[in-house]
Amino acid sequence: MAQPPNTIKVLQQSMVSPPIESVPTTSLPMTMSDLYMSTSPVQWLGFYDFPRSTQNFIETIVPSLKNSLSLALKLFFPFAGNFMSTPPPTKPYILYTDGNSIPFTVAESLSDLDHLIMFNCPRVAEDLHPFVPQLAPPRLEGNTRVFPLMALQVTIFPNLGFCVGVSFSHIVSDGATFTHFMKTWASICKNGEDYVMCLQNENSLPFYDRSLLNNMEILKRMEPLALKCFWDLTLAQKEEHEDPSHGNQVDPKYRFTFVMDGAQIERLRRWVKNQFHRNDSDQSLYFSTYAVTCALTWVCFLKSQVDGANSFSGDEDGRCNFFILANNRNLLENMPNTYFGNCLQAVVVPMKKKDLLGANGIAYAAKVIAKEVWELKNTRKDLEPEKVLQDLTEASLNQTMGVAGSPKFGLYEIDFGWGRPKMMDFVHIEFGADAFSLCDMRDDKYGIQVTLVESRAKLEHFKALLEESLRMINSAIIDEEATQMG
Repeated sequence: MAQPPNTIKVLQQSMVSPPIESVPTTSLPMTMSDLYMSTSPVQWLGFYDFPRSTQNFIETIVPSLKNSLSLALKLFFPFAGNFMSTPPPTKPYILYTDGNSIPFTVAESLSDLDHLIMFNCPRVAEDLHPFVPQLAPPRLEGNTRVFPLMALQVTIFPNLGFCVGVSFSHIVSDGATFTHFMKTWASICKNGEDYVMCLQNENSLPFYDRSLLNNMEILKRMEPLALKCFWDLTLAQKEEHEDPSHGNQVDPKYRFTFVMDGAQIERLRRWVKNQFHRNDSDQSLYFSTYAVTCALTWVCFLKSQVDGANSFSGDEDGRCNFFILANNRNLLENMPNTYFGNCLQAVVVPMKKKDLLGANGIAYAAKVIAKEVWELKNTRKDLEPEKVLQDLTEASLNQTMGVAGSPKFGLYEIDFGWGRPKMMDFVHIEFGADAFSLCDMRDDKYGIQVTLVESRAKLEHFKALLEESLRMINSAIIDEEATQMG
């Protein structure tokens, strides 16, 4: 019997663990940065070329993926463990015991792979859901809620390609740690077990010493607030824990992915800088790829949400927030880039809606974001508990845009031995608050990929606004170059 469109046929289900007795029972304390994260899953999909049969995939590729995964989990063992959400006043923690494992599903799909990975065209968001593995729900052990932390699924599209899907709880890992794990798994699969020795020689193993964070005086002062927020959220949650990607949606959402190559980003950067007077201190700001891309995307997104006949809807002085989660590894003394866990600083950047929707909204947003990024890199931000609570309250009361991922992660470098991904995507951005995702561009190391999720009509409006903005920016740069040559 033929498969219905956009469904899967499960071929295998198994559990993968680190090699037996390779990792002792280990408990990891939670840090303040972990406790602010949700147990909701982060969901990543990577699509790869593989023009071979399902049987060939199962016989040759699946064993390599599972064996290398086991070796990778020996290094990144907390992913195979559980998050132990204890009742107050006991602090929650991550626990790995020998034999802990993660579910590994092998599936087949007859879906149109080319359609699933299209750029510059709205795609039905729900079409990706079958390829996302579902995290097991939490279970009760006495008074402790036990949360599994990762699930994996590989799906073969016969004679076309395959998809690697990962779901993991944000409370165990940020994007930097997840990328470190995925690149390690892929490299072991591609290069063999000897690659583990290379990691040891290059000091590239995960770093688990949490005292660097937990012993910081300023973070100690924040821990009571972080624990209170965590316990309040836990008590408010229902016992049922449903993976949002496997629920039914009332209003269909669409996914839109676009890319900008390095040349386009440089034109955007030049145009933004040109909007400020030569003697303006803002001229000296460094407008990073992150700052100008977020500004362009956010402003076009906001404009796509408003009614053209009444663009401000009576809320001209309203505020919008941009939510930044910054990687703190390079900002903390003696903190290696291989630190395992969440090492993030959350900052809410408020802006006036009328300025964002005005004629110079893109440049305004880029300036504010660039200043905030500079301060994060060069000054120690105010981390007083009251300030954190104020920022979180501000974010909850006003329209807030968040960002998942980073072009610095290099996710298109995840090569299991059959080439880099044709496309990758973060599925979880369609659930919860407004957010878009950023990652590197597959075919241009200076480029960037952006994905948003919205209704089809709003995405079509967004696409038109984006194209109009880029035409205006490119035309201005061409005119500038012509004037300089004349």
